[in-house]
Amino acid sequence: TYKLGQEGLTPFGRAQLFDLGVSMRMRYGFLLKNFTESNILPVFRTESQNRMLASAQNFALGFFGYPFEDQYQQVITIESKGFNNTLAPYRSCSNNDDPNKGWRGGDPMNEWVAIYLQKALHRLQKHVTGMELTFADVFAMQETCAFETVALGFSKFCELFTEKEWEGFDYACVYLTPLYGTSFGSPTARAQGIGYVQELVSRLTETPIETHNSSTNATLHNPITFPFGHSLYVDATHEVVVMNVLTALNLSSFAATGPLPTDHIPERRSFRSAEVAPFATNIQFQLLACSSEPDPQIRVIVNDGVVPLDILEGCSENFHGMCSVGAFVDAQKQSIRTTDWAFVCDSDWEVPDGWNTTAGYPDWI
Repeated sequence: TYKLGQEGLTPFGRAQLFDLGVSMRMRYGFLLKNFTESNILPVFRTESQNRMLASAQNFALGFFGYPFEDQYQQVITIESKGFNNTLAPYRSCSNNDDPNKGWRGGDPMNEWVAIYLQKALHRLQKHVTGMELTFADVFAMQETCAFETVALGFSKFCELFTEKEWEGFDYACVYLTPLYGTSFGSPTARAQGIGYVQELVSRLTETPIETHNSSTNATLHNPITFPFGHSLYVDATHEVVVMNVLTALNLSSFAATGPLPTDHIPERRSFRSAEVAPFATNIQFQLLACSSEPDPQIRVIVNDGVVPLDILEGCSENFHGMCSVGAFVDAQKQSIRTTDWAFVCDSDWEVPDGWNTTAGYPDWI
């Protein structure tokens, strides 16, 4: 009997978002002084899906404490087809709905599933009468184990599989599906993340976006819902969008070991979504002033891990992972200029046979 509902935030999830809010208050709470002195409130953004709104509210509860309603402004953008939204760009990217384009992680995953679950399929079929199990059925049992464990604390499905089969599941879900479906191996990932990069550049330069040619929503770009000059911004979105954004930022160290095979688990692999996009995943863009550096610096932190920025043009190697804001912005502007949202999301194209990428873009063009 399925008991989990749909698109809800579990108690475990509520705790994680609350704890994340507490940790960010301890780290960045001093920035609230700027809002008190200016007699303004911080503006946080999320979108309208129930799980995302609940995530944002539980984060705010941890960050501000109870009651939190009068301590900040919560912008809730619409996640639905027909509405541009950088926090849910897949709703306005029509090619995202094509499993051979936006979700092309399915085929690589299925190839691997048919290999590592062969023994499990035959083993479990012996105990089932009245239906013929498929690889999809058995894989769904593994998924149910994961979801029930998080939501209910345990799952009887977990006992059905060996440790080696769980390693295979990890490779299918944590490596193949997200790499080829929503990040560096997807032809649509960079375009879907580029709208948020445009907004990041807009905030860093305190300059309005001149041309809304991606998932940005011109209606919401005003001083109320998208203010400039604040010392703290918080945006809550889905983990797949986080991976879109990392791809659009061209933080290619995550894909340094290249495309992944579908017939075995390689020993070395730089991409692991359990580290890039776990529950309560977060990216922090820190603006820093250092006596050792003549210009303002920026640093990107993903789940408390500093991401090297020297892979970006103009950013030199730095022990602390910093890059000058000017060089970082120039590199992102170049990414924006060379990303064609309209073509990627709306044009009729096919992925060539055997094509692979680590750029998140249809680079056969």
